[in-house]
Amino acid sequence: MRRHLCRFAAVAMLGASVSPALATCNDAPAPGVNWFNCDLSEAQLAGEDLEGAVLGRSQLEGANLEGAHLRRADLTSVSAAGINLRDANLSRARLSSGDFTDADLSGSDLRDARAGRTQFERARLDGITATDIDLNSTRMRGASLQDADLSGASLRRAGLRDLQAAGANLSGADLNGADLEGADLSGAKMRQVDLRNANLVDVDFSGAELGRADLRGTDLSGADFSDAGLGSTLWTDGRRCRPTSVGECE
Repeated sequence: MRRHLCRFAAVAMLGASVSPALATCNDAPAPGVNWFNCDLSEAQLAGEDLEGAVLGRSQLEGANLEGAHLRRADLTSVSAAGINLRDANLSRARLSSGDFTDADLSGSDLRDARAGRTQFERARLDGITATDIDLNSTRMRGASLQDADLSGASLRRAGLRDLQAAGANLSGADLNGADLEGADLSGAKMRQVDLRNANLVDVDFSGAELGRADLRGTDLSGADFSDAGLGSTLWTDGRRCRPTSVGECE
């Protein structure tokens, strides 16, 4: 694997909290490796065990980490546009403030990960397991989350315009103040989801399950609720829908 790392910079400019003696960019892949602020662009690291690795502020554009083990890894503020993280284990990893534009994280494990203020625009996140993930203030315009499990996730004030999330599980998620204009949430599981003050203009909720969801203060202009379950949902004007409501709040 060292031959894949020969192109990395020997030592990069380091933050005050990391000692230059500890961050060596040509170290071989291993659990806990310190690649802080290293150039790992196009690196071939598929399947590597990098649990607890430090990759903060590193350049990972176009890198291949498919199936890599990155549990508890630090990827804060990375530049990772176009990275391949398919089927990777990122549970409890820190991805805050990173750039994952056009990245592929399909099938990855992101349970309890911290990814607030991260860029996931046009990223592929289909089939991920991301229960209880922190995605507050994340930008995910045009991203795909089809059949993903984000139950209990926090997406407060997230930018989710044109999100493709058909069949996703968002039960119990917090989307307070999120911008979902033009999103596809058809067939999504959204029981007890918090959508207060969200922008829901032109959202497709057809066939979704929104029982006991909170839609107070939302903008529903052009939203499609055909065949959507709305039992006991709190409607935008504060009234409670009947338990048998389907397609409209009765």
